[in-house]
Amino acid sequence: MTLSKALEADRNGQIERAADEYESALAHDANDLVAIVNLLVLYWQSTDYGFSLAHRLSQPFIANAGTRLGQLLNTARERFPECPEVLFWTRYIAWADRGDAFDPDECRVLLKRYPDYLEPAMALFSLSQSKEAADMAIELLNRCRADNTTRSRYVASVIEGVLKRKKFTQV
Repeated sequence: MTLSKALEADRNGQIERAADEYESALAHDANDLVAIVNLLVLYWQSTDYGFSLAHRLSQPFIANAGTRLGQLLNTARERFPECPEVLFWTRYIAWADRGDAFDPDECRVLLKRYPDYLEPAMALFSLSQSKEAADMAIELLNRCRADNTTRSRYVASVIEGVLKRKKFTQV
């Protein structure tokens, strides 16, 4: 199964191989939501200089990642217009990359409408400087540590960063 190969490569930090496997999974099942969202976050992270340098990504791969990220975001919005993962990551990436407006109320609405989907808690926890969604953020952090994909490592790093800042401001 290609998705399992993609997840394995992703968890092992084999970014280019993981991307190839996610792409293969999508060629087999264009509606595989896990493959779509994991791949778009992987591509998004791959366009970050520090991430690409740390993982020794090739220039052609990075260029393709930037192109495919836009394509995947558009495809995901078309195929899954009401999917919380797609709604969240579309808005979050636009905010993080371009500085688009991102109202914390968007996260609150997603968390209320989709209580099992916790990734908006990461953003709300961060945007509120740890004043909101702390319990959900910690639960999400534990899930992410167990999952260990690029997507999960990113989410965990944001939550851990907020926790570290909180610790330092309490000293």
